[in-house]
Amino acid sequence: MESKRRQRIRLDVEIYRTADLPCFVTIATKGKRAIFSQRDLADNFVTLLRTLCKENGIPLYAYCVMPDHVHLLMSASETKGIIELVREIKSLSTRLAWQRGHKGAIWQRSFYDHFLRRDEDCMVTAKYIIGNPVRKGIVECWEDYPFSGSLVYKL
Repeated sequence: MESKRRQRIRLDVEIYRTADLPCFVTIATKGKRAIFSQRDLADNFVTLLRTLCKENGIPLYAYCVMPDHVHLLMSASETKGIIELVREIKSLSTRLAWQRGHKGAIWQRSFYDHFLRRDEDCMVTAKYIIGNPVRKGIVECWEDYPFSGSLVYKL
């Protein structure tokens, strides 16, 4: 009997370690549970994300924490790759969720990524990410959403 292998969804690992190559990452919660509807957890996640990116020199062009997923636009730094950073974010944020009564895994197993092509504008993509709560009808104006922002741009 032939064993089934998982299809490889990742690009070559070196691309995830390439500094100044913007990558649009989406991380979904397990079962699309709306755990970030809990405002204090969403707020603590944003603090954790911003801290990890600053400590590791990760350019965080945009982020948006939605109730059941997170969008990030970032590049690797000289010392930390995207895969390693996502792994760390998932691990530490799981502990935050457990402290607030959540049980078991809170994240889907992997994450989705899209490296921007040369013809894709980083600022346009950042504004698209920041506009997610408006498109989903959560707020009327992106400035009213407390769980999105940038460490690079003045949006």
